[in-house]
Amino acid sequence: MGKPILDVANLTKVFNIRGGGTVRAVEDVSFSIRRGETLALVGESGCGKTTVTKLLLGLEKPSSGQIAFDGLDIATASRSSIMKYRRQVQAVFQDPFASLNPRLKVRTIIAEPLMAHSIGDAKSRKARVLELLDVVGLPSSAAHLYPHEFSGGQRQRIAIARALALRPAFMILDEPTSALDVSVRAQILNLLADIQDEFGLTYLIVAHDLALVEHFSSAVAVMYLGSIAELGSTESVFANPQHPYTQALLASVPRPDPDHRPPTDVIRGEIGSAISPPTGCKFHPRCPKAVEICRTLAPVDPDSRPDRLVACHLVHPPAGTPANPAMAGAQARG
Repeated sequence: MGKPILDVANLTKVFNIRGGGTVRAVEDVSFSIRRGETLALVGESGCGKTTVTKLLLGLEKPSSGQIAFDGLDIATASRSSIMKYRRQVQAVFQDPFASLNPRLKVRTIIAEPLMAHSIGDAKSRKARVLELLDVVGLPSSAAHLYPHEFSGGQRQRIAIARALALRPAFMILDEPTSALDVSVRAQILNLLADIQDEFGLTYLIVAHDLALVEHFSSAVAVMYLGSIAELGSTESVFANPQHPYTQALLASVPRPDPDHRPPTDVIRGEIGSAISPPTGCKFHPRCPKAVEICRTLAPVDPDSRPDRLVACHLVHPPAGTPANPAMAGAQARG
């Protein structure tokens, strides 16, 4: 698929909280996305997925780390380069009822990015709006209506049209179907897939629905408490999950089999605190396979920026650590 269009290295975001203390919302996150690829960020609520997207969109500034887009370091880029970056990176948000201005007609909503970047005149913007409505499967008459006159699925189509207005190369999809009826989710996903093929787009999708992720993404990054636990191609992660947290997530996915009985003791407890994260492996208080080293030493994948990353002592024992037969057996079963 070519070279990476987005390269994130050691990205960290720390928030100061009132009364003292900090929240480590994102910690030492690294990943790359190649052109034409769809990377899914998955994990429980509060794991840092949304903070990562805000950092990529420039809505938050990183505490440390690097975001490089098409070779451009966003942290040190000039103002004009940042404006070009914002044209290239667009987003479709979770709730189409909240992301569209109810006081504006659709023609203005879709043309707003063009006006913000001083692109075209009134005539060319009108033509672009009609073109985009056709792309997302809405009639030209929709341009003269307000958001409240549409269904949830139609509103999300309008949001997609707005995101396409500037001809971006990269789109962030933040739970794009979770607020929609089940009956229209597949329609929106098929539309996004068609648009990706037609315009050569690269996607980062944030999702809870693992069935959606398996169907829609080409790579997946599993986040836990601000860090990446496992990363790899969707096929490899779903076929052979190696981190205990990934195994637990996939074991929880419902199966259309009345005889299937999912395990009930795979994962226990609640997600830890980002204010005072556990020492060692952040997942160890909930991990059924944790051993002593998991409580004291944070796991590190020995490869730098591999295609398959697993931050787990079970997979990558520290140098000099004797092999643990139980851990090796668990890895083989995973």
